[in-house]
Amino acid sequence: MAEAEANAAAAGAAAKDEAAPVAGALPGGGEGGGAGEDAGTEKRMPFLAHLAELRTCIRNSAIAIFGGTAVAYLFRKYIFALMARPLIYAWQEAQQEVGLGRPEMVFTSPVEAFMVLFKLAMLVGVFLASPFVFREVWRFIAPGLYDRERKWGLGFVVASVLLFAGGAAFAYTYVLPASYKYFLGYSAESLGIIKDVMGQNVNVHLSLPFDIKPMITMDEYFSLTSMLLLVFGAVFELPLLLAILAVLGIVSAAQLWKFNRYAVVLFAVAGAVLTPGDLVVGQLAMTASLTILYNLSILVAFIVGKNRKAREAAEEQAMMRPDNS
Repeated sequence: MAEAEANAAAAGAAAKDEAAPVAGALPGGGEGGGAGEDAGTEKRMPFLAHLAELRTCIRNSAIAIFGGTAVAYLFRKYIFALMARPLIYAWQEAQQEVGLGRPEMVFTSPVEAFMVLFKLAMLVGVFLASPFVFREVWRFIAPGLYDRERKWGLGFVVASVLLFAGGAAFAYTYVLPASYKYFLGYSAESLGIIKDVMGQNVNVHLSLPFDIKPMITMDEYFSLTSMLLLVFGAVFELPLLLAILAVLGIVSAAQLWKFNRYAVVLFAVAGAVLTPGDLVVGQLAMTASLTILYNLSILVAFIVGKNRKAREAAEEQAMMRPDNS
């Protein structure tokens, strides 16, 4: 009797030893792991190991952002000069029309110039560090994805970066120069005297002559320019968003096409809300951009939907083959 109980205890201990490594193994490690198996038989990473990986991801990302900010701060004046380029060119064009002086910017507090350049360095530092941050995030989430999800996820990350950079470049090249030229057009010389009425020379004194001159602060220019760059960069993510919805089967190309006429009205409203003040050029540019991107999204949704239907048909045929054999 005692010998039988000892044999049973030894067998239970051996079974426990065999099961213990499975509970703490990494995803995909050892035999039987991998994405193709059922959820109940997968080998999972312990919770504390997940926290350690997350801590490493956050630490490396913070180091990359700090390094990028430090590098950008060394060239802060040159970067700000590059950022001010649309305003300077618009100023030169308006200078011939309304008689503006030399382009200039001012700061109205002792720390304004430092804070603007520091915020600009941080913004550029995040942009420089974004590839390293994306790599760390990808290293953290990739072990929990299937092979097909990894392929789609990496493609979406690359497309997101390219679309955002394209939107910001579009705003920098076309929207900002036209916008600042429009704003500077409110400048005037000798505003208290009317010298021309419908092509006729007159000399009517409404008041003593005075000039309206722009006095643009560094902080106001940085805030407006960075906001427009971020807004247009985010707007250009529309095709990617609709492509994700099409992949998930939430929307289809036919549904997007039927909603096209209403989408144009919504884009016009969005352009009026997202662009500052009476910036007609920015409103028209954003409305046109959204309309073009929306129609491109319909084409992307059509291609994605066609591929999804073909894949589902292939899967159905593969499931029916054992029954027919």
